[in-house]
Amino acid sequence: MKRLILTISSVVLISLYSGCEGKNINMPKFSLPILDMSNLRLDKSMPTVKNLKIKSSLSEVALEWTPVRGKYIAGYRIYRNNQNGGFDLIKTIPDPYAAHYTDVNKNQRVFNRYKISVYSKDGRVSLPREIAIKKLAKPLTPLSYVTAVSGLPNRVKILWRVDPDERVTGYLIYRLDPQTKSWKRIARVDKRLSVEYIDRDVKPGVKYSYKVYAFDENGISSRASKVVSGVAKNLPPVVTGLMATTDKARKIELIWKPTSITDFDHYNIYASSFVDSLYSKISQTRATHFVDHFDEDGKIRFYSVTTVDKDGLESLRSKPVKGMTLPPLLPPKITSAKVINNSVELKWENRDNKAVKYNIYKSYWDGWRVKKIKISGFKATTFLDPKIEANKKYTYYVTAVDKHGIESSKSRAIEVQVLGLTSKKKSWF
Repeated sequence: MKRLILTISSVVLISLYSGCEGKNINMPKFSLPILDMSNLRLDKSMPTVKNLKIKSSLSEVALEWTPVRGKYIAGYRIYRNNQNGGFDLIKTIPDPYAAHYTDVNKNQRVFNRYKISVYSKDGRVSLPREIAIKKLAKPLTPLSYVTAVSGLPNRVKILWRVDPDERVTGYLIYRLDPQTKSWKRIARVDKRLSVEYIDRDVKPGVKYSYKVYAFDENGISSRASKVVSGVAKNLPPVVTGLMATTDKARKIELIWKPTSITDFDHYNIYASSFVDSLYSKISQTRATHFVDHFDEDGKIRFYSVTTVDKDGLESLRSKPVKGMTLPPLLPPKITSAKVINNSVELKWENRDNKAVKYNIYKSYWDGWRVKKIKISGFKATTFLDPKIEANKKYTYYVTAVDKHGIESSKSRAIEVQVLGLTSKKKSWF
């Protein structure tokens, strides 16, 4: 214990004596991993390194010295200044023949002074030799030319000139988020001769701002280039004037106003069974009209149309419109069916003003099969059927037909039982 107190006292006295000579060595706390702290002591008589030199690049600082020879020399301890005015031990080199050390230092404007001491195998350490960076490496300059190309479909192209500084190994591209207003790195280009980046993560018509940095092999960047802005090509305008028919038989016709864009390619037609449901593409055309055909009456459908340009950009869908085919005709209503003068008299009532003629359907059992007869294009509402036989039952129903030839559903069927006939008459059909 007495020996330890004596050693510490000696170190303190030597430090004070050195301070009186105007040479404050600013020694940090010693922590040699290969030596016992209790044996560490400053020996002012130990030789120091000679011919200490320093060189620096953007991210590294190289120290060089003449090795100190001696059988008791164990190696070297290297220090770098800190932000508190002192020095920190950054490296212990346990080899007396070493003569170089390279420090990764990316902030040389602050950390620009180094010290190196020699230490012995028995725990002695010399006074340090100090050296400072006198001339910082020339920083990378900002790129002189950067531009953004607008008007491209779903992309913005950023272009720049090759940086003439051969230390440059690549470029970093940053984009300003339009919503958060914060800069975010979106790409790294790892080739000095590359001069292009295409940003495909953009929305049509939205303005984006960019800046580019050059960097060297150690990741040291230049200052940012000037900020440039670009806008991806706008979507084609929304289709206007869309109309759909509601008075066509088994078809719906669409018409709309032509687009004003010069690079027009085609229109897409979308349809849905419900106005707020999912719309599916059913066709495309270069015309400003479209006909949708159906095999049923009263079909309701909703439509929306988009414009597509030659780059494949599609406009937003137009406001949907409702189209409908003509509803089915109401079937006639049979009001009377009876046998008069050896004929069946059939009367009905028209229930739809779109009807222009009627079809009469007759069926009866003819021995071993049911025979069916159709009388088409009848325009009156009373029909006499003289072709009947006694002791047979006949079934009748009537349908209405409009000017398009579309037939209504069947009327209620009615049965007529013929019991007997007064005389035979030749049927006219």
